[in-house]
Amino acid sequence: MRKLLGGFTATFGLAVSLLGGWMLVRGPFFGGPSLESIPMVAALTAFLVGVVIFFRGLVRWAGVGARI
Repeated sequence: MRKLLGGFTATFGLAVSLLGGWMLVRGPFFGGPSLESIPMVAALTAFLVGVVIFFRGLVRWAGVGARI
C-alpha cells in the first residue's frame, strides 16, 4: 500500500511540475505572450512544489530513508 501511495504521489507531483513548467515556457518559447508577474510567480511556485512532491513520492515508492 505504501508503494502505491508513493507512486500516486510521484505521478501527481510530476503532473504539477509539468503543468507549471509548461505555463512558464509556453509564452516566450512558443510564440505566445509572456505571463504577467503574479501568474508567473504562481506557475514558478507550482513547478517547484511539484518537483518537491515528485521526489517525496519517489522516495516513498523506492522505500529509501528512515522509517519513523
